[in-house]
Amino acid sequence: MSQSEPDLLGQLGGMDGVRRVVDEMYVRVLADPELTHFFDGVPIEKLARMQTEFIASITSGDIQYTGADLTKVHAGRGITGVHFSKFCGHLTDALEANNVSSHAIDQVLGKLAMYSDKITGSSNVDG
Repeated sequence: MSQSEPDLLGQLGGMDGVRRVVDEMYVRVLADPELTHFFDGVPIEKLARMQTEFIASITSGDIQYTGADLTKVHAGRGITGVHFSKFCGHLTDALEANNVSSHAIDQVLGKLAMYSDKITGSSNVDG
């Protein structure tokens, strides 16, 4: 990365950009009949704040994720690799809708993929 090139968080528009992406992503996720039931009874505003912090933390070394342990919070929910992939698809769509470059999107998805086993309880992302 050159001195003038922003870090990945900067390429997403900073915290405000990540917040916009996360808000748009949850509109899409909650409209998805295969995913929406995972969020029944979940306070979406709080979840969106934690998701914003999480994405910011994996895209910048300067931000610490302070939310719940990912393995514990997702355990027993029946989330498969297929669900994880669909979630990532909605994230991709939200990133594209916010004019994030394809290179930055690939980087975000690569970083997020490192956590798939914590979310699905399996090392197989494809389900």
